[in-house]
Amino acid sequence: MAFLCGGLIGMQRERHGRSAGFRTHIIVCIGSALTAMTGIFMSDILGFDTDPMRLSAQVLSGIGFLGVGTILVTGHTHVKGLTTAAGLWTIAAVGLAIGAGFYEAAIICVIVLAIVMAYLGNFGSRRIKMDVYLEITGSRNINTVIKDIEKAGYTIDNVEVQSAKSGTYGNIGLSIVIGIPRKVDEEKVINDITAVGNVVLVVRCD
Repeated sequence: MAFLCGGLIGMQRERHGRSAGFRTHIIVCIGSALTAMTGIFMSDILGFDTDPMRLSAQVLSGIGFLGVGTILVTGHTHVKGLTTAAGLWTIAAVGLAIGAGFYEAAIICVIVLAIVMAYLGNFGSRRIKMDVYLEITGSRNINTVIKDIEKAGYTIDNVEVQSAKSGTYGNIGLSIVIGIPRKVDEEKVINDITAVGNVVLVVRCD
């Protein structure tokens, strides 16, 4: 069950190009479930005089270190990846509930979490999200490119650095989730990003 619950949320994050995707959410959920089961086993089966929830409490505090790795600060005011970090913390709690046998709460939580992540991203916002892959000339230009895109009137909601798909030596690939005004044509967005200095390739991701 931990595999299925973690995988469901992980697939949604993977499709949106988030740094913590399918495998990460599965591993976190399974690990959390095992931790809860181990605490109960030590207390009830082995008879250790210990609080079975002590190990579980360490999971929720320790998962913060993993969540930090999904957060990226761009410019001076934009913080990206908070939703993914919060999702990791929540999926860890789901794993603990599964390990403790509280299946009903775990299933309800996963359903609610999936709805929130899939459908409420643009709720109350005047912007829509657009997944874009672009290549730039050299890693030293990443921050400059991001700032220039933001100066063009767009927001960057997530950035993932990867190897250039074109295989061009010296190029760096960026998978970004960009926030665009609802009335702006997608073709204009592509053209605006293409016009940014050091950008050599822009492709809309499905």
